[in-house]
Amino acid sequence: MGTWRWVTVQFDGGVNSALPWEFHPNQATLQVQPGKQYETTYHAKNTSGRIIVGSAVPSVAPARGSKYFNKTECFCFTAQELGPGESREMPVRFIVDPALPADVKTLTLSYAFYRNDTLTAEANAQAAAPR
Repeated sequence: MGTWRWVTVQFDGGVNSALPWEFHPNQATLQVQPGKQYETTYHAKNTSGRIIVGSAVPSVAPARGSKYFNKTECFCFTAQELGPGESREMPVRFIVDPALPADVKTLTLSYAFYRNDTLTAEANAQAAAPR
């Protein structure tokens, strides 16, 4: 099979109903070679009139392929704060491990964004505090 194996990576994203954000991948799929680093981006926009902090929870399908998908940089590593109406492009860098079983030809990277109530409350309290 050699080094010219290609794997399709699909990207997906959504938000929890309590999070007033738009969130989606900027590209639906990417053809990758295992062992090489790639980057893609996701778009997020706070559609509310106040500061909102969100936390992204990633998942990879099929489950048996998840341990072969390695994120080297991801917005999911830290909480993301967006001001009222603010939008941001958020990068993900990843490498698919060459040890990925040969019969796994497609991996799907999904994110679910949730509102981080504690950090959202703190951010809004700081913003409202007299300076």
